[in-house]
Amino acid sequence: MVRFGEIVEDWTGWCPKKQRVNKATGTDSLQEETSMKMRSKTRSRTAGMAAIILALALATALVGMWLEFEGMQSLDWFMGDPEAAEGYLWLANNTEEDATVLAWWDYADGIEEIAGRGVVINEASWRIRNTISGYIDPRKPWHTIEYALWYPFESDERVRDVADFFVSGSEDVTAAREIARKYGADYALVMSGDLGKYHAVVTAAEGDYGDYMVIPKGPGSHDSDERPYPKKETIFTRMVNGDYLEGFTKEFDNGRMRIYKLV
Repeated sequence: MVRFGEIVEDWTGWCPKKQRVNKATGTDSLQEETSMKMRSKTRSRTAGMAAIILALALATALVGMWLEFEGMQSLDWFMGDPEAAEGYLWLANNTEEDATVLAWWDYADGIEEIAGRGVVINEASWRIRNTISGYIDPRKPWHTIEYALWYPFESDERVRDVADFFVSGSEDVTAAREIARKYGADYALVMSGDLGKYHAVVTAAEGDYGDYMVIPKGPGSHDSDERPYPKKETIFTRMVNGDYLEGFTKEFDNGRMRIYKLV
């Protein structure tokens, strides 16, 4: 028996049952599309919140690193050394206001901030960054990031020139005096324990440390005091020892800091 609906479908191509199914299917599709949009919005909000939290964590970490870095640049350690402070104050009271001091970069802050005098170099160069105390610290690997972000590295040329001044032979000071004149330096400053910095100085001068110092081996070679082992005399070794040096006069020596004037 042929049903009425089948006749209608055959004649018109329209079926009430299929229409109801199609309507139901359309509703399901709409609901699924709405659900997908809601899930997409939820994912977007979650990703946005995660990005904000990550940015805040990064900002907090950077602020903490910056505060730590600023603390490492403090002048407190200069003033904590009374003999060094005495030398800086001597510079302030006994040298020309426009005087320039040639010294290794470690002492630039004391010379500028305490003595109020100019310096040839303020910081280490990128080439000798590994010689900076604290730059490589296995306990604080983020220090390398701090220095890369905020440390004002000095130019390689200026640091190399200062190093060349110090490693010049003490018998002929002509080359050293030319370097001092190039930068308008009137004085040179060292500390009595500066042979501990000699490796950094020689490295900056692009020299071979073994040409300047006998490297200790065997028993006691772990001792960091290398003063008994210089291979040859340079302006650096003579000044560190407080010796007389042709072309300079020693103006100040309190056993800790030595200040020479070019003549």
